[in-house]
Amino acid sequence: MKNRVTITLTLLLLFVCPAVSRAQGTPSASSKIGILNIQAAILNTAEGKKALADLDKKYQPKRAELQKMQQDIQSLQDQIQRQENAASDAAQQQLNRQLEEKKKIMTRTQEDAQSDFAADRSEAIGRISQKMGKIVQDYAEQNGYAVILDLVAPVFSNSGQIGDTQIPVYYAGKDVEITGQIVKLYDAANPVASATTTPETGTPTTTAKPAATKTPVKPK
Repeated sequence: MKNRVTITLTLLLLFVCPAVSRAQGTPSASSKIGILNIQAAILNTAEGKKALADLDKKYQPKRAELQKMQQDIQSLQDQIQRQENAASDAAQQQLNRQLEEKKKIMTRTQEDAQSDFAADRSEAIGRISQKMGKIVQDYAEQNGYAVILDLVAPVFSNSGQIGDTQIPVYYAGKDVEITGQIVKLYDAANPVASATTTPETGTPTTTAKPAATKTPVKPK
């Protein structure tokens, strides 16, 4: 698996190095290479920000539940310490069993919540990623890009993906980095409702953004 990651990074660098050297000049249409941070692009779209905000709201009750569990555990630990010399051995053992059971329940609840959150986040990012792929393709074709690279490569272990690694780029011209342009194009093509809060009642109100008129991107 380590060799797989090394090969992936090497192939990407083979693409990047020529792009870096050409960035200082004016590349031809057939040699233009773009750099895109797809994760940053997804999370910085209006839809991506709203999706994360919705997830934060959805899991707020679960965070409150876990916080209450932690408080109960701390309270029981304090009780055990206070009664360490006064309570009988049987009473202490019973309290310790209760403490261990509460800890197990909290651990299971926390793991389940983390798994559910990760699945919901992955689903939201995947949904946006599918729509963004078409926008990237259209942008590349309209602006004469031969290749657009995502310089955040996944890192795998035997258990699956464990993180990401940033491919180093020592120099890139302004026209090479296209993440900002993709975010703008995505937001224009996928307007979302914006939530505001009325100062009098604190009640959220939803205002729909009008759909933006599509204009073709002029080739550079």
